[in-house]
Amino acid sequence: MGVTLRLASSAAVDRHGFVFTLPELTGMGSVYKSGPKQQFHTWLISKRSDLEMLLPRLVKHMVIKAKHWQWQFDTLREKRGQLLTPAQCDEIRQASKISRTTQSGPLKPKNHPTWAWLAGYLDGDGTYLLKCYTTHAGYNQWHVSMSAVAHANDAAVLHFLQRTLGGVVRNHSNPGVLVWRRNMGREQSNYAVRTLPYLAKHSRLKKHKIEQMIHHSRQQRLSASTPAGETIV
Repeated sequence: MGVTLRLASSAAVDRHGFVFTLPELTGMGSVYKSGPKQQFHTWLISKRSDLEMLLPRLVKHMVIKAKHWQWQFDTLREKRGQLLTPAQCDEIRQASKISRTTQSGPLKPKNHPTWAWLAGYLDGDGTYLLKCYTTHAGYNQWHVSMSAVAHANDAAVLHFLQRTLGGVVRNHSNPGVLVWRRNMGREQSNYAVRTLPYLAKHSRLKKHKIEQMIHHSRQQRLSASTPAGETIV
């Protein structure tokens, strides 16, 4: 029995190959391409000594899987050196599935996330939307927002985002799934200009999109403050 850690990102998101730098940055694991079209970049760590060093550092920052990962690692330590039967291995696998659905949450309550954590979480499970639509009347309408989705069992992380960044948490179109969304349109351009640079500073996968949103929000703010008849240069 063993524990492995995998982190995967689609090649479309990891355009600059950040995942491939993780073995050198951490001195741990290896990276390979996976998927039918090798469209995923996957970082894999399976060495016991690496996990002993890395997992304690990760779980103290985690909001969703900290309790589950701690349970897995505690179980691995408990069974260390034991010769397990196939039936015992199956029992542990089933217990792991139950742990994932019943032990969602951080090891300790978290009230004030760091910008690095927020940027990292949104890099992985978030979406930055900056899109222009043409209305039926022929006008251009911009949609600017941040969002994230999670299973209902992991709803606490979305409410954590809501308490920190504002926005709303609603039911997703898929049953059992919730979505958090923070609109950042023209009326929220001041908030966007104040907040997004902190996320851009720590983002590794979506920094370019965040910087596009910052530029757009600054233009929106200038447009709103320019008196009628004047031109923004």
